[in-house]
Amino acid sequence: MREEAKVMHEHPLGPATASRQRQEPASSPRMPMPDLLQTRFVRPLYYFVTVVDGHGRIAARSPLRTLGWKPGTAVAFIVDASRLITAIRVEDLAQRGDTAPRREVTARGHLNLPVTTRRRADLVTGDQLLVVADTRAGILWAFPPKTLALVLHSCTGGQNQQKS
Repeated sequence: MREEAKVMHEHPLGPATASRQRQEPASSPRMPMPDLLQTRFVRPLYYFVTVVDGHGRIAARSPLRTLGWKPGTAVAFIVDASRLITAIRVEDLAQRGDTAPRREVTARGHLNLPVTTRRRADLVTGDQLLVVADTRAGILWAFPPKTLALVLHSCTGGQNQQKS
């Protein structure tokens, strides 16, 4: 009896919390934790989740407003091997002579992804995108579902897949 009282008394959150704590099974995998010491070097980024419609329109306008991209702003799209979509203002690419597909922010403040960009990224109508705006670099990244799956798989080391 005294041992139980001692354990509850030493719990940092008090006896009520100690008695309510749930014990997790020893076999449950833990998610990897980022190295918190490195977070001070991470740029401030803004995250949005949006849907792509049948015409390639990105429904969310907030990422574009966050970047200061107003109607008429010309934007070029680059899709890398992992299907990550990078959108950059054309003025920023003019010096490179890039031939990436381009679009303008519409009068309503939306952005339409070109067909070639959607095909390279393997996007279909209704797919959700994680859209990340980097205000310092002036870049918009769009992570399609398959790209997010690759990122999450590499972070978890495949731990989320259970054997049947």
